[in-house]
Amino acid sequence: MEITQRQRTILLYILECLAGTAIGFYLYRVYPIMGAWCLISIILVLAPDRKDAMTLAKTRIKANLVGAAIGLIIFFIHPVNLLMICVGITLSIVACELLKLQPATRSASIAVLIITMHEPGKYFWDVALERAGGVLAGCVIGMLITWIFHTVIIRSKKVIRKIGK
Repeated sequence: MEITQRQRTILLYILECLAGTAIGFYLYRVYPIMGAWCLISIILVLAPDRKDAMTLAKTRIKANLVGAAIGLIIFFIHPVNLLMICVGITLSIVACELLKLQPATRSASIAVLIITMHEPGKYFWDVALERAGGVLAGCVIGMLITWIFHTVIIRSKKVIRKIGK
């Protein structure tokens, strides 16, 4: 039974997600707040489509950072409530449109939510900065996973072609 290209793509995406989940879960166990948001960001950065994986990962990272920055700014401007969250999501959508990051607008909006959602009894800035760090770490890890898998795939195809000749 031969595996189709689509099946290979899905299998590689599953492997990327499992690698990202394992790394994110380890960070979650060591640093619960940062690790949880890191794990979510890792999965948001990974893309199932091989041909645009690196481009989409970069776009999602930029959008995540835009959303995290907007979330931190909102924290600075006014205590977070429903109106401020809605303003943050609106600003993230507009920023992604202006920065031509439309494919990753959802990632930016989620980053705003990650940063602005607050548990009672916690210090606002500590939580916001820790979550922003988690988003940033997740973006970097997701990009590294994408780059590693993308590089391995390209190299393995070249090796297979050489062996086949």
